[in-house]
Amino acid sequence: MHTAMKVALPILFILVAILFILPTQADASTSQTGQTTANLNIRAAPTTDAAILGKFPAGTQFQYIDRGDGWGQITIHSQTGFVSLDYVTSVQMQAAPAPEEPSEPAHHPIRKIIIDPGHGGKDPGAIGNDTVEKSVALSISKRLQNQLLHNGFDVKMTRSEDIFIPLADRASISNNWGADIFVSVHANSATTSAAQGLESYYYGSSSSGKQLASSIQTALAANTDNGDRGTRSSDFYVLRHTSMPAVLVETGFTSNPTDAVLLKDTGYQDKVANSIADGIKNYAS
Repeated sequence: MHTAMKVALPILFILVAILFILPTQADASTSQTGQTTANLNIRAAPTTDAAILGKFPAGTQFQYIDRGDGWGQITIHSQTGFVSLDYVTSVQMQAAPAPEEPSEPAHHPIRKIIIDPGHGGKDPGAIGNDTVEKSVALSISKRLQNQLLHNGFDVKMTRSEDIFIPLADRASISNNWGADIFVSVHANSATTSAAQGLESYYYGSSSSGKQLASSIQTALAANTDNGDRGTRSSDFYVLRHTSMPAVLVETGFTSNPTDAVLLKDTGYQDKVANSIADGIKNYAS
C-alpha cells in the first residue's frame, strides 16, 4: 500500500468515528446499531493482537454486524474493521416486550454460580491511575468466591489466574455447567475523570437478570463507600449469550483518582465482594 494511504487510513477512521457510521448497502439488512461505553479501538482483524486502525470515542453510535464471537464488523468507505462488542451496548429500537405473567414465578433453587473476572492475560482491560482492571476484577472475584462458598453455594470461576479467556468461552463455560446465576466482575473507565461509582448491568429482555442486578446494586449502595450509579440494561456479549440470569458489575472507575485508590484497597474489595454475595442471597431467598 502506498505510504500516504497507510497514514491516511487511521486518520479516516478517527474522523468518521465522530459521526453516525452507515453500513454498506450489502450489509444494511443484517447490521445492528450500537454505542460505545468507553474509548474503543478499531482493529484490522477480530483479535486484540491485530493492528489498530483507529478509535471510536466513548458514546459513539455506529452500525456493525455481530459475528457471534464477541466482535463486530464495520465497513467504512470499503475498508473493513473490527471492534470488541464487550464495550458496545445496543441502541436499536426494540420490539415491545411480551406481557409479563400476572405474578413473578418463584425462583428455582439457586445452587450453582459462575463468577467471571473480566479481561485477563493479554487483555488488561481498563488502565488508569496505576490501576489495572484485570487485576482488580480477579482479586474481587476470589473474595466473592470465598464468600459464596462459605454461604453454601457451588461456585465456578471462568478464570482463577491471569490468563486470557475469549468471551464466547466464558458464556460456554457457564451454559455447559448449567449455572443458575452468572456474575461478571469488572472495573469501569470513562473519558472524564469525574465519573465515579458502582453500577450493575443486565440484558434488556431478561426480567430475572434485572431483578438480580437490582438486588446486587442495592447491597452495593448500602454497604460500600462509593456512589450508586444504579442498574442499566446492556447488550454486553456475556449477558446476551448466557442462558441464566446474568449481571455485569462495574466496581468503580480506574479513570477516577478516588475510585482507583478504592479499587486497590483490600478493605473496599471485601465490601464489594460481600455486597455482591448479599445481593445474590437476597435474590435467591
